[in-house]
Amino acid sequence: MRIHRAIGFCACAWLAAAASTASAQLVFGTTTAATTNGSAFYLDVNTSQVTTLWNSAANKKVNGLAADPATGRLYSNDAARLNYWNYGDIGTTPTFIAGMYRTNDNVTFTATGVDGLAFANGNLYGATSFSSTIYKRGIYRVSTTSDGQSPTPHSVMTPLWLDPTGIGTSSGTLSLGGLEFNPANNLFYITNSADTTGSGGTYTPGIFTIDAFGSGAIVKLMDFPLGHTRIDGLAIGGGKLWMTEQDGTNSRINIFPYDLATQTLDPTIFVPLAETGNRASGAAWAPGAIAPEPATLSLLGLSGLALLRRRRATR
Repeated sequence: MRIHRAIGFCACAWLAAAASTASAQLVFGTTTAATTNGSAFYLDVNTSQVTTLWNSAANKKVNGLAADPATGRLYSNDAARLNYWNYGDIGTTPTFIAGMYRTNDNVTFTATGVDGLAFANGNLYGATSFSSTIYKRGIYRVSTTSDGQSPTPHSVMTPLWLDPTGIGTSSGTLSLGGLEFNPANNLFYITNSADTTGSGGTYTPGIFTIDAFGSGAIVKLMDFPLGHTRIDGLAIGGGKLWMTEQDGTNSRINIFPYDLATQTLDPTIFVPLAETGNRASGAAWAPGAIAPEPATLSLLGLSGLALLRRRRATR
């Protein structure tokens, strides 16, 4: 009987640990200049424990971050260079995929840096304000595989949604930074750092939603927290929108949790960072990034319960 109870307790403990892990994993990154500094970090928002995932080796900095739980991968980019990192590979440098390029004809390609990445409906997307008279600012689907072309392999970007204020040779006015997707409402969330109202535009700084899979509507959700204008990392998880900002003046990352249900800000989280530059800070919600997926732990729990049933059946 004692053995039976222990097995049942272990199963429950595993499941409880899974739930705790799933609710606590915020990953954020920076484009810190020093290669000895951390570039991507995992924060347990329940305990405030920070784990460095990888350092900022050449071309492994983090402008944007996106998590694909189906494959257990984090996608990151340093400007136009796309990389991936497998869950659990702490200390391992991300693997380079290819440069991100826009094209109209698969003949001429233009390298395109993005400031935010998001995984939505099984695909990777990037937000860019890198514009020209040909290519508009907007949200683009990003291929997670190289096309293998020689001498330059491409991770091809195709437009999903373009800034509707871009007319003719104008690319638009929305300053697309951080990007996230909320499967609960099928909307993208973006940061906008530009105030265009003084020049006839309609956007003020803050967080906006974009119905890129539907009507294309842009709706402002909130202003940035007072006094903070460099927020460019977004993640959604645990019922909250997480905004990240690299604060070079105070050598830290500022993390602003916003409760989506109550539409209120929670207390700011400060993470020290040995970097004095005001640089980018991507973010993603990534359950399982440094621990087994909750589904895996659930299977372990179910195995324990199955063993318990077998023992009872043989009594």
